[in-house]
Amino acid sequence: MAIIAVLGFVASFVNFIRLGLSWHLIIVRALDLITIVVPPALPATLSIGTNFALSRLKAHKIYCISPQRVNVGGKLDVICFDKTGTLTEDGLDVLGVRIVDHNRGFSKLLPKMCLAYSTSSDTDSIRDRSRYNNTLYTMATCHSLRVIDGELLGDPLDVKMFQFTGWSFEEGGSHTEQADSETILPSIARPPLGESHTSAYQRNNLEAPLELGILRAFEFVSHLRRASVIVRQYGDNGASTFVKGAPESVKAI
Repeated sequence: MAIIAVLGFVASFVNFIRLGLSWHLIIVRALDLITIVVPPALPATLSIGTNFALSRLKAHKIYCISPQRVNVGGKLDVICFDKTGTLTEDGLDVLGVRIVDHNRGFSKLLPKMCLAYSTSSDTDSIRDRSRYNNTLYTMATCHSLRVIDGELLGDPLDVKMFQFTGWSFEEGGSHTEQADSETILPSIARPPLGESHTSAYQRNNLEAPLELGILRAFEFVSHLRRASVIVRQYGDNGASTFVKGAPESVKAI
């Protein structure tokens, strides 16, 4: 209607100029077209239509507290109503893990971290096993979880991620970045009993249990968009650093 009003205004304006009418009369007559194109009863008609729509919704036990949204809702084809616990749930779940391979892209979805890789010594198997283990160790150690009254507490995503590994967690003393490294009592992450691993130390010490001690934890920092931990494996003289965070932040390290 606005386009029709503008076109009519321009056409009338040009025609009145050709007829030689006064400017005052030209403006009044041209603007008069707007009231013709947009009927004065239009707002009332829209209100009646909205009230009729509200009545139909109310008959279906649907109550609207914002009538002006009814016209917007008319553009929708499907509306789903939900309450927590039916279609949605509180909390998160980890369905699987995809490990990045720079040569082959993402791996297939791994539904559980069972470390069921072959003990083959060929290069590809060793590389895959190492990448798989590093992913598992990161999920088991790179977090800020605490054990309170025997219950694992912390960020919901960290809790689900750790539970996905199936490992156990034993909290030690302070292992924040301000702690003195000489007095650290590390928290320890252990795999389920019977799970096999093939670290260099364990290949030389078959009876050695796998334990990952968290020596120091650098909690998530928003401007860095990453968190990290320094971990030492039981019986190993060295230490490893595991990092998680935004892909672009981790890639830049």
